[in-house]
Amino acid sequence: MAASTAKFPSFIKSKLSTKVCIVVFILAIIFSQIRLVVMVGLCKVTCDTLPLPRTYVVYRLQPGEVIEVDGKLVDKAWTEISPTEPFVDIQGKYFPKPRFETWAKLRYDDTYLYIGGYLQETDVFANQTKHDSVVFKDNDFEVFTDPDGSTHWYKEFEINAINTTWDLILNKPYINGGSPNSGFEMPTMKSAIYVDGPVNNPLINDSYWTVELALPLKDLVTNDSVARAPPKNGDQWRINFSRVEWHVRNVNGHYEKVPGLPEDNWVWSPQHVINMHLPERWGIIQFSTDKVNGSKFMRDPKWPMYSSLVAVYNAEKIFNAIAGYYTSNLTQLELPSYVTEGLCAGKPQITVINNYNFNATVKPLDSTLPTGHVRDDRYIWFS
Repeated sequence: MAASTAKFPSFIKSKLSTKVCIVVFILAIIFSQIRLVVMVGLCKVTCDTLPLPRTYVVYRLQPGEVIEVDGKLVDKAWTEISPTEPFVDIQGKYFPKPRFETWAKLRYDDTYLYIGGYLQETDVFANQTKHDSVVFKDNDFEVFTDPDGSTHWYKEFEINAINTTWDLILNKPYINGGSPNSGFEMPTMKSAIYVDGPVNNPLINDSYWTVELALPLKDLVTNDSVARAPPKNGDQWRINFSRVEWHVRNVNGHYEKVPGLPEDNWVWSPQHVINMHLPERWGIIQFSTDKVNGSKFMRDPKWPMYSSLVAVYNAEKIFNAIAGYYTSNLTQLELPSYVTEGLCAGKPQITVINNYNFNATVKPLDSTLPTGHVRDDRYIWFS
């Protein structure tokens, strides 16, 4: 991807109006989310307003509450909580609104993370019947979890309208040389589907289908160094949901995909690019032992460091794409001013190893917090 190396003098930055900042922000999203970290530097950003992905508070089941995994989402544990925001195009809200509504709900206990998904749909079809087959060849509902926020060893789960599932673990994102392992299994996982209408019958319109999952917490934290199962009150995990939706037509009484049309990808927290495998862009869930609606999402005090680390990672990748090597010189990187000036966290310290690898460190302004790190393979950690 081409990237401009133009710099904006500080006096120009200070005179940019709010309207110009909004326009710049929108253009950044449309043309490249990686460029967004550069554009943020042109607009006034405070440490308390650093952009967050979508967030959701997950409430623990209270004594006596039970979720029966039957696909219907009618248990009191579901009806008493609010859903996520409706899913949007994977590239963001400035792209076409999805044709059908989708949302999710979440609860947990000592053993499971419970997920309910609602998918409005007029043409429910499914052909994949074998476990660990490529489920997204059908319309599907997908869950991505990265409990410790490292972007490595994250889990992916897919399910179609006839309850065919695919669970896998990835050591790191594909773009960083990662490989999927479909040998990863969650033996005590529970799943169920309810369809309001027939499946694979184009002569009768459907209304919706719902997904109900119980994903074992201990399996979701496999290979994670920080996340714990069960999570404690206030713990936060990175997570996202995706819906793959194909355009289909009736051909002699059965469904066929419309030739030449790609699938739609609708997600909870937008990725701003057609790629789910960028875990640092996923949403954030916060676990709560309070009664339903008794908690508010709390911004992690490490978020300024995390944001700086992601900005440095993206800037290094842009620089490397042009120059062919990494740099330890911040002035050669296109970074927001809050990063280069150390306004919300310490100024990044970058160590380049043989030109082709780097480690970046960002220290907190609050000495009681740990220090953040990121590597050239996208791995993020705190120590």
